[in-house]
Amino acid sequence: MTYIFHIVNRLKSCLHTTAFVFCFLFSQAQENVTTLGIQFKPMIPSKYFNTGTEGLESDTINISINPKAGLNFGMVVRRGLTKSWSFETGICLVQRNYSMKFDLPQLGETQHMTFRYICYEIPFQGIIFVKLTDQIYMNGSAGFSLDLYPSDIETFTSVRKDSISYDFMQKTWRKSWIQAAILANYGFEYRTKSSGYFYLGASYHRPFNEIGYTAIEVERNSNPDRYVLLLRGNYLTADFRYFFHEKPERKKPKE
Repeated sequence: MTYIFHIVNRLKSCLHTTAFVFCFLFSQAQENVTTLGIQFKPMIPSKYFNTGTEGLESDTINISINPKAGLNFGMVVRRGLTKSWSFETGICLVQRNYSMKFDLPQLGETQHMTFRYICYEIPFQGIIFVKLTDQIYMNGSAGFSLDLYPSDIETFTSVRKDSISYDFMQKTWRKSWIQAAILANYGFEYRTKSSGYFYLGASYHRPFNEIGYTAIEVERNSNPDRYVLLLRGNYLTADFRYFFHEKPERKKPKE
């Protein structure tokens, strides 16, 4: 019996210690704080996150579309719900940049073309915070985004060799003017008492479907060949954010 009581006391001690650590970690989050932030998120191409090259190969031509560094920039509104949870939304401008490459055996050289695809995003994310020091917090978030695609895009280039004219054209049609995507984020935040919050992290954005159809036309002396590629919209970003300092809102007493 003495041994059993000893085990029970040890378990109680562990539970009290765990509760103390938990309260320490979440004791100073952003409850009742609504603040406005600015975010700057360079987009990083990565084949490991399914954001790399897309293309097609045939006996007459090889075509590849390579995502380049893009940009996500906008405003964020954060609302503290509890001592450990917050909610974020906002609106962002997203510019996806692409480089297209054409390899034709008849041409004997590689032809390049660039284009960009603009959209707007409205994110909705839930965030949980872990306190590391008095001013440094680690957080993770997840949610979804509504992506708005305002228009289609078209680019054109041409080259002439051995009295043969080669014309290259791409036109990307949006699959839908609005689409949903999942969001995931991880990062660290440095909080000051009067100068706001500074955030550094990384995010992953993955639409539920392809964002558009890229129709490619290659003409040799007015004899066109047409190809179609589905354009994915996945991207990885490095996140830089700044939130303005705001004091917690006081609850009004009930009348």
